[in-house]
Amino acid sequence: MPYKTISKLIRVGDTSLAIIIPKGWLRYNNLAYGNKLEVTVNGIVKIKKIKGGDNRE
Repeated sequence: MPYKTISKLIRVGDTSLAIIIPKGWLRYNNLAYGNKLEVTVNGIVKIKKIKGGDNRE
């Protein structure tokens, strides 16, 4: 599913930033609050759900 959107970074606390991910994108990729994700940056950003990463820590 090719999906393109424009998002802003938002401040979370004093030292962190976050990005809002559209709800439809989360549903399509079977992601939910608390899932653990692997983020790889090498010219492009890849986000991958970690198998068994359903811990809500």
